[in-house]
Amino acid sequence: MKRHALALFCCVVLTAALVYAQSEEGFQTATVLSIEKIAADAQHMENSDGYKISMRMGDTIYLCRAYGSASTFIDWSSGKEFPAKVSDKTLLVKNKNGQMVELKITGKKKPK
Repeated sequence: MKRHALALFCCVVLTAALVYAQSEEGFQTATVLSIEKIAADAQHMENSDGYKISMRMGDTIYLCRAYGSASTFIDWSSGKEFPAKVSDKTLLVKNKNGQMVELKITGKKKPK
């Protein structure tokens, strides 16, 4: 009986350790409030796939700009949630496929 209890206890501890190790430190849930494609700039073609994105994380709304392929933002829509964290003037968002997307923070505000 003691061996079974010890084995069960070890399994529980190992499971808890694995769950803790896989959690993303510093990441919180961010919700997409709006996303819209920005018109292409003829002078700067590298910024042809630009997006204006508003995301809510906690009690702050972050107004952001991002540049990337349409496939990166294909499943982004209002109400979708992603793990994210703030790093200087950047909002780092983990896409559904595990890819990190950098959003440049252009402003932030508190909701009314």
